[in-house]
Amino acid sequence: MAENNDAFLDEEEGIIELEDEEGNISRFEFVDRAEYKGTVYYALIPDNYDEDKGSAEFVVLKQQEAENGDVVLATVDDDDEYNEVGEMFLKRFSELPDLDDIDELDELESEDDK
Repeated sequence: MAENNDAFLDEEEGIIELEDEEGNISRFEFVDRAEYKGTVYYALIPDNYDEDKGSAEFVVLKQQEAENGDVVLATVDDDDEYNEVGEMFLKRFSELPDLDDIDELDELESEDDK
């Protein structure tokens, strides 16, 4: 299991920078965090994702405590666990309102305020 001791979360931008074992840094956009069977998991999409090119695949990482007590993000090596957690996130995403619908509601509310 690969641990990421150097995870950095920029809360204003929702960006997480992860450093792999070889020192390469990748940037991901934070999508969601949820607890499943007592473990906290993160859903992330690559920061360089182009929304116009279709749906992005997301990455699932799990939160663990390192030997020194720090919290780290680790890959999910068990395929069954990864699939279960991925399905949980997909269900959560499907329950979110469509952004277009939210924009339309905001426009209607703005007109009502006039």
